[in-house]
Amino acid sequence: MSLDIEHIIVHSLFLNEQGQVALARRDDELAAGPAVTELMGELHHIYNTKAGKVFGHFSDEDTGFRDLVRRMEDQSLGFAAFSHQAAERLLAELNRLDMQEEGVLLFVRYQWLGAHYLLIALLDNKDSVTVTEQLDVSRASYLDLGRMQLAARLDLTELQTRPESKRYFSFIKGRAGRKVSDFFLNFLSCVEGMDPKAQSQGLMKAVDEYCDARQLSQEEKLQSKATISKYCREQLKEGEELELRELSAELGADDDLDFYQFVSEEYALEERFPVDRSALKGLTKYVGSGGGLTISFDQKLLGERIEYDAATDTLTIKGTPPNLKAQLQKG
Repeated sequence: MSLDIEHIIVHSLFLNEQGQVALARRDDELAAGPAVTELMGELHHIYNTKAGKVFGHFSDEDTGFRDLVRRMEDQSLGFAAFSHQAAERLLAELNRLDMQEEGVLLFVRYQWLGAHYLLIALLDNKDSVTVTEQLDVSRASYLDLGRMQLAARLDLTELQTRPESKRYFSFIKGRAGRKVSDFFLNFLSCVEGMDPKAQSQGLMKAVDEYCDARQLSQEEKLQSKATISKYCREQLKEGEELELRELSAELGADDDLDFYQFVSEEYALEERFPVDRSALKGLTKYVGSGGGLTISFDQKLLGERIEYDAATDTLTIKGTPPNLKAQLQKG
């Protein structure tokens, strides 16, 4: 699928001699070319497939970054000038918090599938060695795109058409468990909105109750859950979001009730949202842990190789996995 780069520019955040973060600005936008196209294509793919993104919207209290975006969009501020002011805003936030974040700061406005986006990312610039065409060993620097940790994307089209939305911003959580909101969300005038994990957990609950409402047999229930799991995993693989109407079509419908109708009436689910990978386990597996014990098995095994006695609260497993059996025999 084609990706059209409209504007792109990079700046650099580095530590000066005083140990403070400083900014080196590029004056002009990057020229279009194969290298820029390849960089943006890879960044877009990595961002789309990155797990654990959170959604948000502009804060009502701090309108600084939103005003910059508005001026960029009405063209009263050129893209390079927009990036300069935005970069200075980020620098001020870092110095206010006395944080030492370095890297290549990228701003890009691009179009994909008919929608316009603004992607902002702080990329690690790593040193390495390479062998030149003359077979000399030389030092080289490269952008470590695969470890992108600080990035946010603004859906400009959704912001324009649905300004009341709570999800036109998406962002990646920070490294080492620290949330981006430590400084990146403040810089973006952004607050958290839709939580994909909560949406996915709501979907899992809806699936169970939908199967019960249709009075499906155990086999039919397992088949329905397998269909949903397959659809969700394909969307994850492609970096796409779950669409409730699409999912309902995958399940099919009876004469009285389809899945989309069911969730629309009973559940506060978004029309589309990214699937939380960890929540998918609940579709096809029973999973639990506690007291030093962790158990996970396919739901279809219950009543076959695995029996549960509610009266004694015990599981009976027939046919222990070979690798577990070997460990047990060794004692």
